[in-house]
Amino acid sequence: MYKEINNKAIRKIDGFKNSDKLYLQSYFNKFKKFPMFSQVLIETRTDCNKRCSFCPQSFYNRKLAIMKWGIYKLIIDSLAEIGFAGRIALLVSNEPLLEVRLLKMIKYAKKKSSRFFIDITTNGTLLTLNFVDQLLSVGLDNLNINDYRSDRENAKERISYHLVSILETYRSNPKITYNARSTKEVLPNYAGVIPQIYSPVEFGFCNFPYRKLVFSVKGDVILCCNDFKQETNFGNIKTESILSIWNSKELNNIRVSLLNEIRIGLCSHCNDSQSYSVF
Repeated sequence: MYKEINNKAIRKIDGFKNSDKLYLQSYFNKFKKFPMFSQVLIETRTDCNKRCSFCPQSFYNRKLAIMKWGIYKLIIDSLAEIGFAGRIALLVSNEPLLEVRLLKMIKYAKKKSSRFFIDITTNGTLLTLNFVDQLLSVGLDNLNINDYRSDRENAKERISYHLVSILETYRSNPKITYNARSTKEVLPNYAGVIPQIYSPVEFGFCNFPYRKLVFSVKGDVILCCNDFKQETNFGNIKTESILSIWNSKELNNIRVSLLNEIRIGLCSHCNDSQSYSVF
């Protein structure tokens, strides 16, 4: 799998984009459906403890909502039933360490299937060495720490004090990833939530809807993590199967349009261009 490019880049590499398009078009022509998703994002709650200038949490207030345990369990059980063997990220546009059931959720998922790769990306402000130990002990496969600092431009290698002991202890452990990030970064506009001036004609194909299945806190499948306002809904795990939602006509209409480099619906307001080679 191709490693994702630095988040600061809004435009991605055309070579990978063209390769993905050819593969996806060929697959669809042959099987009349698109490949299975390789990643699942689950929003277990909606809040965050930071308000970064590049994040929709700073521009749009959502009422706090917490996923019911029954919905989480149903998602995990359903993924195990279809033999899913990819990444499960316990977040969408929220801070996952605010989830008080996090250890229980990881433990349940790993017990349900050893094929799951459980992943968390966090701003790290709530991390302690003991907490990291607990996360790994219950089965977390990857902890990605984004250390956001306002002085990053002048202190590129500076590590926030509370993270130093963690990184020193786990310096040889590939399950811990550290990223020196800046609070002044400029990222894509989250489908128009973040005000930005851009030309829609510059953005066509995006492979996000072909590779990631995204669950909202209510159990709805939304288009992608850029749908911060959750304006899309392709089905709910309580009433429909994962595969029927993934292969739905409505979702495929968006995918076919993207293959033609035409953005419709939510995509027409978005200047993100997820064009990594992942297939």
